[in-house]
Amino acid sequence: MLALLTSIASLSLVHGLASSPRHESALMQTKAPSKFVTCARCKATFEVDEADFATGRQVRCGGTGCDHEWFQTADRLQTLPNGMELVEYPQEMKDRIAAGKSAEPVGRFNIFVGNLAYSVAEDDLREVFEGIGSVAKVIIMTDDDGRPRGFGFVNMEEEAAGARAVKELDGYELQGRSITVSEGKQNDRGRGGRGGRGDGRGR
Repeated sequence: MLALLTSIASLSLVHGLASSPRHESALMQTKAPSKFVTCARCKATFEVDEADFATGRQVRCGGTGCDHEWFQTADRLQTLPNGMELVEYPQEMKDRIAAGKSAEPVGRFNIFVGNLAYSVAEDDLREVFEGIGSVAKVIIMTDDDGRPRGFGFVNMEEEAAGARAVKELDGYELQGRSITVSEGKQNDRGRGGRGGRGDGRGR
């Protein structure tokens, strides 16, 4: 028997007891419900009854496009922090999950970008690389006083797009300077780290 709980998405309690579904569009809390559980795959969060997890049980995420299943114990349920509330996923995240992706981009290919003008902002750099593929994160390195150091890193969601960006954007002119683009240091799991080469100061 599968019983459904719904919040931002829906959660199945395998061999559990049914509870009344809630309207997804109305999920804007004015006070914190007792306990929550979060899907590790799509990051959807669900209000649950702690009593259903007294000895632990198998649960399955019912978020759009997500069927992740895991064993949940009561001692690992979460409490919503004061001042925070649950809201519905924005459409962009729903579309990503429906396509079998994570709710937010996860960086898998780290790219070093040097010879940046000091006027270049992270949003400027993101716009350039998003012309190639999905960007998970952009960071322009700064000194202790918060001044840009003329280099940074772009973390692409897909390795193929990252390799293409290195090939096509090395030498690209951005705000009057030809930027240098090369593969940065990748960690053991294939996700981009912060490593790269020297400081590549701009002006």
